[in-house]
Amino acid sequence: MAAVRARRRPASPAELAARLIPGYVVTPTIKLISDALADAIAHPDRRYIISCPPRTGKSVLVSQVGVVLALMTDPDATVILASYSDELAQEHSREARRLVAANSALLGYQLSQDARAVGRWQVDGHRGGLLAGGILSGITGFGASSVLLIDDPIKNVQEADSPAYRRRVAAEFRSTLMTRLHPGASVVIIGTRWAESDLIGTLLADEPERWTHINVPAIAETGIPDALGREPGVAMTSALGRTLDQLEDIRRSVGSRAWYAMFQGVPSSPEGGLVKRDWLDTWRLPAAPPRPVLTVVGVDPSDSGSGDSCGIVAASMTAEGVITVIADQSAPMTSDAWARAAVELAVDVGASEIAVEAFAARETYTRVLREALGRYKINRPVKVTAWPPKGSGRGGGDAVARGSALLQGLETGTVRLAGYLPDFEAAAVTWQAGQHQPDALAALVVAHDVLVHTAGRTVTFGVPTGSLGRSLTDRAAVTSMEGFLRRRLGG
Repeated sequence: MAAVRARRRPASPAELAARLIPGYVVTPTIKLISDALADAIAHPDRRYIISCPPRTGKSVLVSQVGVVLALMTDPDATVILASYSDELAQEHSREARRLVAANSALLGYQLSQDARAVGRWQVDGHRGGLLAGGILSGITGFGASSVLLIDDPIKNVQEADSPAYRRRVAAEFRSTLMTRLHPGASVVIIGTRWAESDLIGTLLADEPERWTHINVPAIAETGIPDALGREPGVAMTSALGRTLDQLEDIRRSVGSRAWYAMFQGVPSSPEGGLVKRDWLDTWRLPAAPPRPVLTVVGVDPSDSGSGDSCGIVAASMTAEGVITVIADQSAPMTSDAWARAAVELAVDVGASEIAVEAFAARETYTRVLREALGRYKINRPVKVTAWPPKGSGRGGGDAVARGSALLQGLETGTVRLAGYLPDFEAAAVTWQAGQHQPDALAALVVAHDVLVHTAGRTVTFGVPTGSLGRSLTDRAAVTSMEGFLRRRLGG
């Protein structure tokens, strides 16, 4: 029986992995991924996105055994394997080559002796083969007739927190990798969900009906998709034998953001990160207050003139000291565009101050705003200020420290939203410690700080004199404010 099993072709990627790799553990998660991979290889035009915890065997199954299986199914097939770097893609390619070289009798094919490059090799006597490379390395001159495999398109949290880098990855995927697909070729993407708008998030948002998303969280949790359909609190079967207690210990050690991104398959907790969705809903106002004491536009400017993301938020303060977020115009903009948008928003909402975050380029930012303000004919004063004020001691620490007063206000209801601001709210509830602060939230930190300090500001009236020609030290020259306002002009 053992001899018969040794000669029988494996029926699935998971079975092939167990045959080729000593000690490979087939868990329910691996069985699920195996079925999706087999479907993508056997049938045309499949689209799968897979997210599950590290050290589960998913990369070995998809990026190594998956390549071997695709070429075993059709030695004339071509496969593209992409990752965040040439080195990682080539490492998977090297392991796939090793599996083929060591098991050619079982697989039914062997490597061509002409293909010596680690990242590009061919099946002996056939047209099939593999091209492996970094997702931004510009894969050209090679097409995928069977399957395109993408393993971790984003390396780490630093890359994920860069909007420019996320856009580059998404653009490269659409303009280069997808154009390499032959008719009928399938796509399988596996990756860590570091950000809402990463490649996986973008594809699920733009084409939800096209992609099948398989997510297996380490511990089932309400609000998080679980392809295994477990009850909340049930831990996955770990290939390493991790228990529920050990997973909970990892959760405490790595922190909230890393836990949800790496082990739960979502960029943030369903309840929200530093800003809880419940806070926003609990204190929400139906509309902006009708007679605010003061309205300020806060600006978190883009760092370059090439259209980086910029935060522009308007907030008002009522006579009771409640600060209300009334408008959000945050978007990618050039310096001229964000200055113009900030001024237009100030005009629309009746703001009397535009405060711009100016840790760097203080004079430049305020000058750009004043120039934009000068192009509008406004019949009331609107001042431009740089935040934090020099010598104030405000704005110190990291983003969480700067936003601590705002977070407290959102939780306790001294800061509220007027109506619904979908983009602002989505960005706010996904912000976590250690993550880049959303631009709209950074702009609100500025507006909130200005309004809070305005609330404690004292106002001093100068005492008018009865006659311009008399000394202020002359008591007879001093008159009451009421008397001054009621005086007869021109005799």
